[in-house]
Amino acid sequence: MEVYEVVLNNFLDMDFQSAYEYANNFYYGEFANDIEFVEYLYENDIPFNLPSFVVIDLEATARNIMYDYFESNGHYFRC
Repeated sequence: MEVYEVVLNNFLDMDFQSAYEYANNFYYGEFANDIEFVEYLYENDIPFNLPSFVVIDLEATARNIMYDYFESNGHYFRC
């Protein structure tokens, strides 16, 4: 229920059915911070395996990726 409240509080013009659909389609989970969220995406949402020699700057990636996502009370959603 908290997830739907977050959606409704961020999109005041959205009815409950729309909030429900939005949360089901764009909610990624609850994370302590942006870097933890990026680590989750790296481990679960990237469709290919990166070679071990590729190093990801998690802080820079977190800053950049948050243009496409938003966070509210630790809950992360795709915009």
